[in-house]
Amino acid sequence: MANRMGLQMGLEGDGRFCKRQFRWMFTVDKIIGDEDANGSLQCLPPEKSARPSLAFKEMNVQHLIEEVFYPTKPDWKPITVTVFDLDLYNHPIWAWINEFYFVSESRAILNVPNAKQGPLEGFIRQCTLKLFDGCGETVETWVYDDCWPQSVNFQPLDMTQNGLCMCDITLRYARAYIKKN
Repeated sequence: MANRMGLQMGLEGDGRFCKRQFRWMFTVDKIIGDEDANGSLQCLPPEKSARPSLAFKEMNVQHLIEEVFYPTKPDWKPITVTVFDLDLYNHPIWAWINEFYFVSESRAILNVPNAKQGPLEGFIRQCTLKLFDGCGETVETWVYDDCWPQSVNFQPLDMTQNGLCMCDITLRYARAYIKKN
């Protein structure tokens, strides 16, 4: 297992290897990819996800004969997570939405936080993406701070198809970083 079940890189087995696209788990507590104490899946398993995407906004400085640019604010791009839509009776994605926007046949309520309450606890969450080697050891951990569903697409239905029901969730987050393992 010297190459950690990946593609060996470097000379004389220096321990570096290629990360694989299919060895990962994205989790949102009690919503996506989370397990209970017995190891049973209690929420929707992910099919697709993404690592963060970052661009820097720029400012320009006008000089007499030229214009130069410098980086300013980071702009974290939303990511899309696709989950298998399982028969879980109490839909986890809808329960997450209800923490901010509750709608029923008789009413609709929007839980807007005020300055004293701070951010919406429960609706705004921390998400984690872990990449694994071939032996199941974590090789990279991304943490997404202040994550919330920007849009949810429960996807169309089609009587001519026999595929699985899926759900696309576009997640907005404040920032992301790699956590040291």
